[in-house]
Amino acid sequence: MLRRLPYALWLVALLLIALRLGLLWHNNPGLELNWDEVRNARIADNWLQGKGYVSYDHVRQQLRPDAFHATFPVWGYAAWTWLGLPRYYLVAGLMLLMAVGGVVTLLYGQRILRWYGLPLRWAWLGAGLLAFYPSVLWYVGAWFWYENLCLPALVWVTYQLLRLQAGRPLPLAKALLLALVVVVSCLLRGYLLAVYGLMFALVLWRGYRAGAGVLRHVWRPALLTLVLTVVLHLPILVKNHSLFGAYILSTQPGFELLQGHNFATKGKFMFNWDEADEPFGRWVLQSIPRLHALNQYQESQARARLAQQWIAHHPAEEVQLIGRKLLMFFSSENFVADADRTGYHPVTAAAHLGFLLSLLLTALRWRGLRFRPADALLLAPFAVVLLLSLAFFVGYRWRLFAEPAFVLFPLITLWRLKVAQLKRIAEPKADHR
Repeated sequence: MLRRLPYALWLVALLLIALRLGLLWHNNPGLELNWDEVRNARIADNWLQGKGYVSYDHVRQQLRPDAFHATFPVWGYAAWTWLGLPRYYLVAGLMLLMAVGGVVTLLYGQRILRWYGLPLRWAWLGAGLLAFYPSVLWYVGAWFWYENLCLPALVWVTYQLLRLQAGRPLPLAKALLLALVVVVSCLLRGYLLAVYGLMFALVLWRGYRAGAGVLRHVWRPALLTLVLTVVLHLPILVKNHSLFGAYILSTQPGFELLQGHNFATKGKFMFNWDEADEPFGRWVLQSIPRLHALNQYQESQARARLAQQWIAHHPAEEVQLIGRKLLMFFSSENFVADADRTGYHPVTAAAHLGFLLSLLLTALRWRGLRFRPADALLLAPFAVVLLLSLAFFVGYRWRLFAEPAFVLFPLITLWRLKVAQLKRIAEPKADHR
């Protein structure tokens, strides 16, 4: 594939890498970890020092077992430190990978659109729009977040699964690479288990419907991915069982469920969720009197029960909250690391409007439009992150995984309308002859 690229595209790729590196460096000249990863790195340091898998709780003023964030980065930082390498070397290397990831998004965004039948010029236009999309390039893309590794991975995996679903077999080496990319993405961002779980389920279902020949090509990489996912997540389950007596991947869901369902929430991340002197914090302490005596897992469970109670006792407010979350999810706001909200971005607004219009026209079968089996694969990440936003809260960082659908599906719909129009023009001529 790379050998067939025109020289102009190599130049664009190099410029894109330089641009993304420049933005990452501009926002992180000290080559530091973001605040979530600082916490993970401290856990790694404590673990190496023999203190256990713990972090310092400022409220309780003590070290406590911690399974809030992903475990895989913690082990990665511990291994890096054990090798005696400076941590900023790791950050620099990951930032370079993030910059290269922009080129992966560009190249495989183009391949996806070509697979859907769009002409070359349209395909490069759509891929360019995705690679330079506000959230992809700046709001998330210009900062040290692991989403900048996982999004290019998602675009690459989507293309491979589209081909696999169509009956194109994957060589063993590529099937293994597919499994590794999926598993590492899930180890970095646990909610991607739901995204990839749905995508593989769709591929397997299509393979089953297509017959034994296609299914044979599909189930092998799917099974390989499943086995590798289970094997590499088992140590995390065992570690958390040793900490809390429960086989869990994280304690975070209960905390986030309460963030998304309470009297004070606006429907998105609450920057003051852990401040005891705020109205929300006082309400939590009143509702869970023994809160400070609970370990992190018990607290997560207690917060989840409190969220469920609030939903049960406030059905009208919950319906309003769902509506507010829907509006926020499709608003043109973007993620920003250190502020409650950003201004509305016109490009984001145009993409969301085009996406919603494409869904509506296709659902109504306007001018012959219809959903096709492959569309489900492209739209699956959007569906999952939307459901996550309704179940928890609107997170513009995890909305990033819906951006390929936001950008690419309207172009696919527009091309289908153009093809249908050309057919309608050609039909009278054929009848006349």
